[in-house]
Amino acid sequence: MADGLAKMMKEAQKLEKRLTDVRKKLEEMTVEGSSGGGAVTITMSGQRDVLKVSMDPGVLEDGDVEMLEDLLLSALRDAKQKSDELASTEMAKMTAPGLPPGLF
Repeated sequence: MADGLAKMMKEAQKLEKRLTDVRKKLEEMTVEGSSGGGAVTITMSGQRDVLKVSMDPGVLEDGDVEMLEDLLLSALRDAKQKSDELASTEMAKMTAPGLPPGLF
């Protein structure tokens, strides 16, 4: 029984290292979300950190704050969705069969 426990602990340590490696990799990967046909673009890491916000200057010309807020929110949601998909894909590459998805 002790051998089984030792083996389980060793496997758990391997999994923890692989999870750490995937998290580091995701920190370095980026995705872009956009809205308004590219008028607003948000760059986000695979860990959902917002790295950059870009806007076409034309978005500011008419002074429609509500429209700008909607564009920003839409671009942020798009970037978040893409970041989540990237994280899921990277986690799936390292997850052993039988482990629950989203274990990070």
